[in-house]
This record gives sequence, C-alpha cells and structure tokens, in this order.
Amino acid sequence: MIIPHRKPRIESQIRTSGNPDELKRIVNDFLFSEKELNILPSGNSAIHIASEIISKLNPNSKTLIPDMGGWKGFETYSKLSGLNVETLKTDLGVVDTETLEEKIKESGAKSLFLTSLAGYLAEQPLKEIAKICKENNCLFVEDVSGKIGGDSGYGDMVICSTGSPKIINCEYGGFLGISKEINENLKDKSLKEDIKNLLKTYKMPDIYGKLIEETLISKKSYKLCVNFSKIVKENMENAYFKNFDGVSVFLEYENPKEIAKSIDKSVKLDNGKSIFTLCPLYERILRKGLVLEIKKMDIHKISEDEIYEILNFFKK
Repeated sequence: MIIPHRKPRIESQIRTSGNPDELKRIVNDFLFSEKELNILPSGNSAIHIASEIISKLNPNSKTLIPDMGGWKGFETYSKLSGLNVETLKTDLGVVDTETLEEKIKESGAKSLFLTSLAGYLAEQPLKEIAKICKENNCLFVEDVSGKIGGDSGYGDMVICSTGSPKIINCEYGGFLGISKEINENLKDKSLKEDIKNLLKTYKMPDIYGKLIEETLISKKSYKLCVNFSKIVKENMENAYFKNFDGVSVFLEYENPKEIAKSIDKSVKLDNGKSIFTLCPLYERILRKGLVLEIKKMDIHKISEDEIYEILNFFKK
C-alpha cells in the first residue's frame, strides 16, 4: 500500500512569490493574539532569536523546557544564548499547571519553551499556561508548528516551522512572532536595534506566496490530521491520549522495531519513507512504541477508508 506524502499543494507551487505584509496579516488571523511577525528560513532560526531576546532581557536567567514532547532546539539555542536550562516534569509531555507554577516559583525561571502539542500527540492547556506565566513574570515561548490552524498562539513569543511535514507545509521557512509588550520592553532597554541586526543575518527568499497559500488551508490541514488521528485512537487499544487532539498517534509496543519493520514491508509513503517514528524519543514521548505520523501523509488526498486499511495491517 502506497500513501502519498505531504507536499505543498499545486496552488502554492504555482504562486511562489507574494507580499510579506499580506502573509503577516493572514498568519496573525490564526493566532490567539496579534504579534509582530518576522518571516525566517526555519523554525530553528526563530528559536535562536527568541533565545537571544530572552537572554538580553534577562541575562543568565533560567529557562524551562519539558522533559519530553518538546524540540531539541529549545535546549541547544537556550544554552548558546547563555540561558540556564532546567527541565519541567510533565505527564508524558503534557504540562500539569500546578507543577508548572510550583517549578517557576521554586526555580525563579524567567522563560518557558513549549510546543502547542506535546510531541505532536496531545494538546497543552495553553490558556492556563499563558496565565500562570504572566502572573509569575515568566516569558512563554510557544512553538505552534503542529497546531497552527487550531487554537494556538497564546505565547509572549510564537515560533513556527513551515518545513515538511508541518501544518503550514512549504518545505522551507518559519516565523517568529513577538508580543507588543516584549517589543516595548526591548525599546525601553535600547535593545530593539540589536534584535533587528540579528534578524538581518537570516535572509529569506521570496516564497511568501507559497506561505500564504499553505497558511490559508492550515485550519483544514490541522482538522484533517486531528480527525484521522481520532480514527486511529478509537480503533487501537494501545493508543495514547485518546481524549486529546493531536496530529500524530502514539501506539505502545514492547517490540516497536519489529512491528515497524513488518508493517513497512506493506505500507510506505510514496517518497519511500516510513509512516512511523520509533520511540522512546524526546521529540515525541519517552515510552516504547511507534508514532503513526498522520502529519506525514498527504491528508488532503487520502480518505478515511485508507486510514482503516492501514489499521488492518496493525490488527494482522
């Protein structure tokens, strides 16, 4: 069985160039609160600049990252910017708000890096997290790569990758959104020019048209990934996060390599890659099993019947 892999839709391949201001207006419409947007070559470049902003506002301060379900760049770029990284204990990647508040107060952390979806598998309580961070003077940096198009964009800074396979699926690029309050703080401390100069080091080719087209369908893309994931969760007893929205599904197995090897013989993406990610893995979940990567499939070109057909290979 061959499954089509995620690629930019034909409209975005035709309309490559576009107006960056139009793109920024459209992206902001998908975020909970409006941000000053900077279009960048990757999600990692956005993490880098966010880390530098935190470091300039709060030199040598502590930052929190989740103990799983995050992104490896959170730790890498925080350390490069001189921040002291501490781990936040979670429930398989999902933040417990009481634990978060206790950790912020105990550690004196001035920032938190988190993905809107823990490991692409389960939604975070974003409203509550944003409230706790604000009340405790802790900057919330939210990676919306897996949830843009859904309810996201609560962070003081918002970072996003638009590479593949993401919800905004352009095979390249990303963005950083900065709140009005942070911008005012940077201006008050005469740091705004430093950040502008740092942003200039990241040159962005004109793929704004492609980004616009993929952003415009992000709500549909996110919803399809969530709906297909729900079908898998409803039909697999070993699926985690059954009461959470996610764009991929974790299935617990004691022998994940053997299961993946067996099913890979029968089900592949048309680019030859596997539909699985092996776990334990920090970027997903630290448990033995497989993540069925719904977001890797071209969800605009497959049907529910094909999801059920994939499930049949598991049940066999």
